[in-house]
Amino acid sequence: RQTIARNMVASYTTIPQLTNFDDVDVTALEAMRQQSKADYAARGLKLTSMPFLIKAVASSLRLHPVINASVDIENNQVIYKEYVNIGIAVDTDRGLVVPVLRDADRMSISQITQGLADLAEAAREGTFSVDDLRGGTFTISNLGAVGGTYSTPIINPPEVAILLVGRSRQLPLYVEGALQLRLVMPLSITYDHR
Repeated sequence: RQTIARNMVASYTTIPQLTNFDDVDVTALEAMRQQSKADYAARGLKLTSMPFLIKAVASSLRLHPVINASVDIENNQVIYKEYVNIGIAVDTDRGLVVPVLRDADRMSISQITQGLADLAEAAREGTFSVDDLRGGTFTISNLGAVGGTYSTPIINPPEVAILLVGRSRQLPLYVEGALQLRLVMPLSITYDHR
């Protein structure tokens, strides 16, 4: 907890952070998830929207390497990572921990679902190692489990951005000229303004 507290203070006091808020229509994604849910359950896995989000973020980081980087102020350089390791914030009895899903961009939805289940179990049972918490290039936090829509997550240094996912909700949206009820996922991304 002390290490986490020190990192949060260092992040907030040394990184100029800016947060953008947006909504994403995930109606089609939810339909796909519902169609696949039983297949995953038969394998003992709970299929949520998080594996799809992780896959989308990991693929996007390959296309936008400036977000999959770190800033080295002492050497006046930006370090672009050749790998995509997604930190997943997990709330435990002992506080928030961020185990890392390594090479997430190379994983299938099925592999991400299994990896996510394994990380969450290890985090909640306290069986993770310090190495399981190192090497992240981007973090995703899920506010949906506790409720809420938007928040301003704090960057996990040396990363340059963090995405917070709120609880999806039904909202009326204009789609192709007609008002429709759609499932909308709120997103808050905080990034290093440098």
